Amino acid sequence: MKKLLFGLFAAAIALAGQASAQEAVTSKYKVNFYGFVKTDAVYDSHGVAGNDYMFYVDSDKASARDFRISSKGTRLGFDISDNDRVTGKIETDFQGDDASNAGLRLRHGYLALKADKFEILAGQTWHLTPLELSGTVNEFALGYSGALWMRAPQLRVTYKHSDALTFAAAAVRPTRVLTDNEGTGSGLPQAQAQAQLKLGKAKLTLMGALGQWRKNTGEKGEVKLVDLGYNIPLTSALTLNGQIWTGQNLYDFLGGIGQNQYGTSAVKASGGFANLAVKPAGRFSYNLAYGVDNPVNSCLAAAATAKTKNETLLANASALVYEKVSVTLEAARMVTEYKLTSGMEDFDTMHYQLSMKFPF
Repeated sequence: MKKLLFGLFAAAIALAGQASAQEAVTSKYKVNFYGFVKTDAVYDSHGVAGNDYMFYVDSDKASARDFRISSKGTRLGFDISDNDRVTGKIETDFQGDDASNAGLRLRHGYLALKADKFEILAGQTWHLTPLELSGTVNEFALGYSGALWMRAPQLRVTYKHSDALTFAAAAVRPTRVLTDNEGTGSGLPQAQAQAQLKLGKAKLTLMGALGQWRKNTGEKGEVKLVDLGYNIPLTSALTLNGQIWTGQNLYDFLGGIGQNQYGTSAVKASGGFANLAVKPAGRFSYNLAYGVDNPVNSCLAAAATAKTKNETLLANASALVYEKVSVTLEAARMVTEYKLTSGMEDFDTMHYQLSMKFPF
């Protein structure tokens, strides 16, 4: 695997214009190689699902505490362009499906064609959910705790009405995991639409999605979402951003704490997050964020896995070392509420994460 990866990146660098000892080989396109090396050390006081990710608390036992160190968040990518008419992106990290080992994963892989005020995109990239994320260094980025996001293959059209107003619509693969045939089994793409408005330095993004999952038995699960994102600079050093959303069967977007159900039992949920970013002049910056994902209790039958609320409060501080390497210390408290046959019960954990990142 190492030899294969080395060969692939060596070939790409050669295409970007590096000369070989025998013959100079250059690409006719502009290619920019980028990425970062990232290492995270994590301690959880109670059991958390998701390993390096922080999905939700799944145990209230102190014996379930965990310590991990990982470099799977390391990222590599290429931006390719032809005088801005044709652009493309290939981006990977090592957060593959194998929970115990680093596996190469495609984050972005798309081409985009631009003509006047229109852009047509084909490939895998972000959903049209507002691209507003908290300042956490955890790779799951408050998923299942109020931040909706994910990437999927899609066909997208974007219309730039003006510098202040853009519209976009996309036909998207209707499930975020290739092995989830309930989504693709519907035979229908998921429809997404977005409108984004800039008011001075502030930005508002409104997004909606409709889709359908279907089992082999014919049972259908309707996917619905309305999501409002905001980004408001309060001062030169303070920015408030976040999302407010509501919908049902939101597994594809990391909502509803990952719970989908069918027919009249669809999992309805609402939530969102708010993040205050503090970036004064100098080497230090800070983030304070709170997020909540709140499925409707009556939509879930009492069970050991019935999660009815997940909320996270976090704070972090970052410092630049040698003007390039960032070192971040983060503390987060996550509380997950369960609907058990004996009643409602909360599991909580304290999550501490030390992250070091070297971008290039």
